[in-house]
Amino acid sequence: MTSPVNLEAWKQLQSIYDSYGKTFSSKDAFTKDNSRFDKFSKTFTNYDNSKILFDFSKNLIDDEILSTLFKLAKEANVESLRDEMFKGDHINTTEDRAVYHVALRNRDSKPMYVDGQNVAPEVDSVLEHMKEFSEQVRSGAWKGYTGKEITDIVNIGIGGSDLGPVMVTEALKPYAHPRLSCYFVSNVDGTHIAETLKACNPETTLFLIASKTFTTAETVANATSAKNWFLETVKDESQIAKHFVALSTNAEEVAKFGIDTKNMFGFESWVGGRYSVWSAIGLSIALYIGYENFDNFLKGAQAVDKHFVETPLEQNIPVIGGLLTICLFTTIINGI
Repeated sequence: MTSPVNLEAWKQLQSIYDSYGKTFSSKDAFTKDNSRFDKFSKTFTNYDNSKILFDFSKNLIDDEILSTLFKLAKEANVESLRDEMFKGDHINTTEDRAVYHVALRNRDSKPMYVDGQNVAPEVDSVLEHMKEFSEQVRSGAWKGYTGKEITDIVNIGIGGSDLGPVMVTEALKPYAHPRLSCYFVSNVDGTHIAETLKACNPETTLFLIASKTFTTAETVANATSAKNWFLETVKDESQIAKHFVALSTNAEEVAKFGIDTKNMFGFESWVGGRYSVWSAIGLSIALYIGYENFDNFLKGAQAVDKHFVETPLEQNIPVIGGLLTICLFTTIINGI
């Protein structure tokens, strides 16, 4: 793949920066052009016909810069690369894998293939498991070892197994179940898990251990600390099954830890860590805001996927959003 910095459009962007880009002022641009907002904003219609405004008029952009950015996207074959991703091709060349998080939000359950296998039924099966479990916890049907309802959820993970759920649960706090509090532990420094556990009661706490292989060192260390804390009070390893679940595919390690493998929520190798919030890694979200809202979250993402695939570059909100980062990058590398 040709580096974008070697493409003709990139050289044109550099020329624009050298000629006037370094002194470009969006404030002055608004003064000169009363129609700037209309030209540099788009409205996205979501799956439920709600409207989302995408306003990029305050960016360092004008007609010439934007047209050159679109030229760059075409020279870089963005459209063909996008189509390869949506076909399940192995565009992750370093690991020879598909990058198929889009299949996780395929709420129409249309066939989506990786290496000749339709992955839609498997995705739906995991989502159905998440729905059943989250509804049990939220309704109070799922009880802790003393028969009390769950009040605290602690997600233990790192990287993509932490960041996405943290951001989504924070953003969607208004939809949270009034009985549930949600915590995220990612730092291997023992202070993080220790301070989190101060707010929890072993009788009413549910731990989600998020690790595909269940061998991630930081996650296993924190999970072990949580288990030891739990057993200090309970002193019965058979009760771990009521308070720990695994977001993983390694049944052997999960069982060895003491978690009932019926409470495993899996995801495939084509789910990249940074995109895994749409997978079983999103169980904390489903528990916190409810499965129906989590499903709406997936439907919204699917609607954006559809827009991304079907809309010409010049009107394509995800493409424009990505291209705007080029302006930022160009500014940074030029020392501003």
